[in-house]
Amino acid sequence: MKTLKFLLLFVAAITLIGCGTSHNYTNKTLNKNFYAEKSIYFKLNPKSQNQINMTGTVGTIFGPTPSPDVKETFKLSINELASETKIKLKFIENSEEITDKDPLIIDADISEINWHFGLSIATLKTVVNYKTLTDNKEIKTTGIRKSGGGDKTNNLKKSLKDATFNFLKEYEKQ
Repeated sequence: MKTLKFLLLFVAAITLIGCGTSHNYTNKTLNKNFYAEKSIYFKLNPKSQNQINMTGTVGTIFGPTPSPDVKETFKLSINELASETKIKLKFIENSEEITDKDPLIIDADISEINWHFGLSIATLKTVVNYKTLTDNKEIKTTGIRKSGGGDKTNNLKKSLKDATFNFLKEYEKQ
């Protein structure tokens, strides 16, 4: 019986670990020369989605939990991505915080935050429309975080970080 319990716990742990997507961008490819001299400032659009929509086999054992602060979580995702990629990315509340003479300012509008729970995997998807304020270029990206469940703030942060990384990949192509 002990062996069966151990085996069941081991399989459950492997399943949860295997279902998670990697969100460490230290070794991911961005054109470092393209971003070398740039400071990129991200401003969260006040009209952005600020609640997580949950669908699927959602069940809470301990009752509903509050949604994370989307603005603060977006800020954390920018800081973490900047640290991992070594690119000058900063979150700002308003333009007066900028000290560079030729800044790249991005308005980020989160249009969707959906967390879908399947039988064994939960997928948090964010859709973000990034707009450069200097030339009005728009790039819409999606961030995905797959896991076995977990913390709302951490999953949202990783999904937003994925969306921003996808934006940077698209932006360097232009």
